Amino acid sequence: MTHQRHRACLAAAALILGTTWSAAADAGCLRRVYNRSAYVLVASRDGGPPVTLLPGRSVPLRLEHPGRLNLTAYCAVPGAASRPVAEASFDYEAVLDRCFVRFGDAGLRPEFGGGFSGKQGTAPFTVNNPAQGDVILGPFTADCPVLSRGG
Repeated sequence: MTHQRHRACLAAAALILGTTWSAAADAGCLRRVYNRSAYVLVASRDGGPPVTLLPGRSVPLRLEHPGRLNLTAYCAVPGAASRPVAEASFDYEAVLDRCFVRFGDAGLRPEFGGGFSGKQGTAPFTVNNPAQGDVILGPFTADCPVLSRGG
């Protein structure tokens, strides 16, 4: 009986360790970048390829480790003559299933992430809203040139 009990204990320990390592490998959060403005938003994560979001669109992002989001808003789809009307870069944290954009004071960072209220000095972007780690480009006014339709 002791040999079988010993095997059962080893199997249980292996299962627990395997689950723990597997959970660590799968750690991270699926978050979103929203474009609620009338402008075109270009977002990139950790220097990777950019994603273009037209007005009213959003894109999911998987945050798996500490990194950086770069966001740029344009009057129209970016081209050679386009100039940004809003830009921001935000560091983000991803630890297990807790992901958030780091900014503001560090007072409640261990519990909620820096600047957990989501509105401290990031306009026209709102971070950590509607969920921790989400970013919204909200409505704002920019000085955009009138496009010539030609003709």
